[in-house]
Amino acid sequence: MSGRNLKNVNIRQAGQWLFLLMLTFFWIRTIFDKRFFFDFEACCPFGGLQAISTYIYSGALACSMEGMQVVMGVMLALSVVVASKLFCGYVCPVGTVSEGIGRLGKRLKIKKFELRGAADMAVRSLKYILLFIVFYFTLDSNDLFCKKFDPFFATATLFGEDVSAWMASGAIVLLLGGGIFLKQFWCRYLCPLGALSSAFKYFYVFIAFGLLLFLFRRAEIEVSLLITLGVLAVVAYSLELIGLRKRAGVQLLKIRRDAAVCIDCGICDSKCPQGIKVSQMEEVNHPDCNLCTECMGVCPDDQAVSINGRTRFRWLPTLITVALIMIGLIFGANLTIPTVDMKWGSEEEMNRSAMFEMTGLKHVKCYGSSMSFVDKMKEIPGITGTATYIKDHRVQVMYDSTLMDETQVRRSIFTPKFLDIRIPDSDAEVMMADLYIENFFDELDVVFIANLAKDVEGVYSFETIYGNPVRVRFYIDESVDLERLAGIIEQSDLVYSTVEESFSSKGLYTVSEIAVSDTLLSGGYLKSLSFPSFQRAFNNRSKYSNDELGQVVIPIEDYPRNTQLMPYVVNHLGHADPYIVGLIARYAGGGPVAVVFYVKGEITEQEIIDLITMEKLTITYDNGFVEEVVNPYLFRDPETNEKENLVKK
Repeated sequence: MSGRNLKNVNIRQAGQWLFLLMLTFFWIRTIFDKRFFFDFEACCPFGGLQAISTYIYSGALACSMEGMQVVMGVMLALSVVVASKLFCGYVCPVGTVSEGIGRLGKRLKIKKFELRGAADMAVRSLKYILLFIVFYFTLDSNDLFCKKFDPFFATATLFGEDVSAWMASGAIVLLLGGGIFLKQFWCRYLCPLGALSSAFKYFYVFIAFGLLLFLFRRAEIEVSLLITLGVLAVVAYSLELIGLRKRAGVQLLKIRRDAAVCIDCGICDSKCPQGIKVSQMEEVNHPDCNLCTECMGVCPDDQAVSINGRTRFRWLPTLITVALIMIGLIFGANLTIPTVDMKWGSEEEMNRSAMFEMTGLKHVKCYGSSMSFVDKMKEIPGITGTATYIKDHRVQVMYDSTLMDETQVRRSIFTPKFLDIRIPDSDAEVMMADLYIENFFDELDVVFIANLAKDVEGVYSFETIYGNPVRVRFYIDESVDLERLAGIIEQSDLVYSTVEESFSSKGLYTVSEIAVSDTLLSGGYLKSLSFPSFQRAFNNRSKYSNDELGQVVIPIEDYPRNTQLMPYVVNHLGHADPYIVGLIARYAGGGPVAVVFYVKGEITEQEIIDLITMEKLTITYDNGFVEEVVNPYLFRDPETNEKENLVKK
């Protein structure tokens, strides 16, 4: 192949589309193959950079971030310092789509607009405003806020539970629509990762800023998160504006134009995806330059445009990109960082502490579930600290060895559950059978067993009881073949998928023993077990004496199985009227009831009944947000219930 033909081979674009096609293949496979899982979050180092910030700020990784994402974030920052915004120009699928949309618009002869001067500088502020918002809410919640609107993540997860439909839809419209009329509209004006990448060119400024914050902390001078991020965003934006006029910070590799050789044809300007006027510069220090080398590929003279004066260096950015990705994959695969690592024991307790480690806790899969685990451990006397590792669903629990042993720690991790499968008649005879199941411990195991048991006629409910192995007690009728039930559990082939990963029950469980109890229960008693009691006082209940309070008993005709949603009802009633001050839900002789307490003379029983029997409940959150949800309970008017009872008599 001749030198000119070799020059015309666009390795960068081929790599971009190959990577996008690979992601598309994985995306299609996840839709049709429920056993297959691909972590789309791991594709974006932006999450890793946010995770680093949350680890510094709160000592915990954001969301479901792991060592791989963290290392990829570091590699992105390193690539900017060493070369340029290589991720943006060579890897990012959103950038690839944006660039492709731009070329499509050109083929359709749609006129391109170009923002210049003050308009260009003003619109550039949008990505820094978005960068500020993303980091503020991520650090505040330890959850990746960018997932709410990121076009790639929304598409890859088919607008999954972490995605805000209106935010993501708006972002996709701006990505596609903006790219038609403005070159790389999303990348240049809206992408928060693009803003952060531009800031890395001035890394020395932010190192100095970090040292300043460190000195403030040493001097016990508190600076709020809002002010810190606000100042950082303004500084980064200001540096980009300076870069448009002068220098774009530290960048070892740069596009250079030899004015003595250049014929001023302007082809490089029209070809640049970022709209940079290469023909007007001798050294391209523009903040948007990602070293894509498109200008080198179209230049009529091989010597006019180069990288650092070397015209044969067009392949170098691609090589650096591949090398950094490979380094990131190698180091990321071997780096283990705890999602949460907290210790609350005193120095004396920590000196007496030993460590218990347990793997396979599938419900420990992100920051939220890790914190739930930590909160549970904090309530147990003798536990002094814990760390979670979501990559392999592993926990390490520190415990005071003078107060506990490993068996007690293991038992404290276990969460007993009671689940309904189907409701028996009140006069039905119910048997109890215990199945001792190996490799059964995690809350997700309960989900698997529930899905298996629902296909077996005659299984009413089951509960889990701690043991080694765990004992699963089934409440059944006499028709259930327990050997068959055990076989179904052992030969199960269920898949549970989340945004983060997938789990399979294939070959997981072994039933080591079956024990049948001679005790027979009534269906009515089993119903009482299936309805958990609930009690809550609110609206300053303690300021009223018992004589000042009245109560109304409201039958519950239907309720959500295996879920306690009475807090919704409490929220609805408590905000609807300040003189409703308490609620108890329990199973009475004839079925479940709600007992609502109120201040006499301030509200009538009928008003309370009207509020609690509404089809939709009004929920008011701590941040002031209000929404309506479907009432999960079917409450019955007590007067109607009494009339029906009289008719039956």
